[in-house]
Amino acid sequence: MMQRSLDPELMDFVDASSDVLDKFHRDLERVHRLLGSFPTMERFLRANPRPVRRVLDIGCGGGALLAYLRDRMDVEVIGVDPSPGHAADVPMVQLDAVRNPLPEADVAISSLVAHHLTPEENVELIRNVGRSCPRFVILDLIRHRLPLVLFTIFICPLIGHEAAVDGRQSIRRAFTPGEFAALVREALGPGANFSIDVPRFLSRQVIDIRY
Repeated sequence: MMQRSLDPELMDFVDASSDVLDKFHRDLERVHRLLGSFPTMERFLRANPRPVRRVLDIGCGGGALLAYLRDRMDVEVIGVDPSPGHAADVPMVQLDAVRNPLPEADVAISSLVAHHLTPEENVELIRNVGRSCPRFVILDLIRHRLPLVLFTIFICPLIGHEAAVDGRQSIRRAFTPGEFAALVREALGPGANFSIDVPRFLSRQVIDIRY
């Protein structure tokens, strides 16, 4: 098993007002589309037992996922991010989702954010989201050699150099499904209601938490 890297990514040092951050967000949107992250998140939201009227995106970046869900599902959307981008015309709030009170929504989502956080911050985030949302769907990478090799061969040539470097580091920083399950149980206790979906080539994991 690969040991989890604690080294930061280039994106962690980009100034919030910089054009470089917008470029990162555009490359990240391309990665999402190549990995099928947007349709995957839509599929999970459509499986909600009650109609979804409002979606909260934790770490919304440029807002591309929210714009996609708004247009595809006709839902109200709002994003929170410590450094929100400007790639999409969606409402965003600048705040720390781990520690600050969050807007209420039917479902909270988070895509490719968890690996940027420490285990302790993920635990606090899961608890914090439960104070304003009854469900939290987290999509993130899996730390494993297979997705690292596939990302290097098939995704890196299609995105900018900085995003390619960060993408490889993101996989090294990610949690395994077993590690994430332990984080959810630590956050919510042994009776935590959640599932983890992992595809064949380990390209991502989806942690579906019900409070």
